Amino acid sequence: MSRGLKGFGRLDEAYQRRISRLARDKKRGKKVVGTFCLYVPDEIIFAAGADRVILCGGSGETIPAAEEFLPRNVCPLVRSSFGALAGRNRGGPPACPHFSLIDLVVAEATCDAKKKMYELLGEQIPTYVLDLPQKPDSPEAIRYFREELGKFRDVMEGLTGEKVTDAGLRREIRRANRTRRLLQGLFELRREDPPRIGGTEVLSLLQKQFLLSPDVFQDLVREACEGAAGRPVPRRRGGRPRIMLSGSPLPGGTTKVPGIIEARGGTIVVEESCTGTRSFENLVDEEKEPMTALAERYLKIPCACMTPNAGRVEKILELARRFGIDGVVYYTLQSCHGYNTERYRVQRALRAAGIPMLAIETDYGDSDAEQIGIRVEAFLEMLA
Repeated sequence: MSRGLKGFGRLDEAYQRRISRLARDKKRGKKVVGTFCLYVPDEIIFAAGADRVILCGGSGETIPAAEEFLPRNVCPLVRSSFGALAGRNRGGPPACPHFSLIDLVVAEATCDAKKKMYELLGEQIPTYVLDLPQKPDSPEAIRYFREELGKFRDVMEGLTGEKVTDAGLRREIRRANRTRRLLQGLFELRREDPPRIGGTEVLSLLQKQFLLSPDVFQDLVREACEGAAGRPVPRRRGGRPRIMLSGSPLPGGTTKVPGIIEARGGTIVVEESCTGTRSFENLVDEEKEPMTALAERYLKIPCACMTPNAGRVEKILELARRFGIDGVVYYTLQSCHGYNTERYRVQRALRAAGIPMLAIETDYGDSDAEQIGIRVEAFLEMLA
């Protein structure tokens, strides 16, 4: 990670200050909510006077603690996340410090592995599951999700003892939209050819998005944008293809595949993932009734758990055009059935558009790193 941009260089320092602040606030009575997924609206959590951190596991170190409960053929993200929470009370390896601060887990009914994991997690720590309509492109889906968000609002009010008002929601919607606009601006810088900012640099920032407070994260994004814009325009280096990374989430600690791509000669210019564009591409309508506006915005997230999910394929093609993509690396975690199955439709659409794609299925271990590197190198040579 480059230290040339202050926003990136301060990430570790900002995280440590965040943990200290959360611990102090918790002693004063503030509630801390842990979430896994983009479908849980932060706006409701903050409007209720609580704080929020992300719980997605990106490390293999906590997986052994989960395998007492979960099969080994469950996706590593699910096992890593569960192990970090369950292992904290069972003598497991130390997880990230924020895992020990959680008062309530707010989960979401996305993939089957997660839903069954939440049943076990509820025996270890208070857990609330937000239900999702699986066919989002209908008025009925919006109405249903609006009702589910109303129930979630009631849960948050019960947790904190504070009323979630329309004024509070509007305030948090505006704040969340500021973050989204800043990230949109950061990604616009990556459309340059060649870009002045590396893909692994951007990923290091994106992976902290839901760990840091919104205001601190916004400051870091601003600093990163200013620093990148102030860098000299690099001389065009032939043979560094522009790559889109698409597929499964890339939570903190998951750097294997992006690192290989850029070390072997590619440049990642956009991520179509929950860690990338899905987290910020749509704003919440600030003029509508807040709960309806939240339901509409969050159901636009094109997760592979939804069906039909043609919007995701369309988004990939749109990003490929906007960012001048030479090729797509389609990254999926083992046993991530939704994204693995959607791979066929994505590859078919890319092939029709004349865009090459390399599919990589992996886990959090390094045993396949050299094999992946050889495949990535061959793919990049083909694109050059």
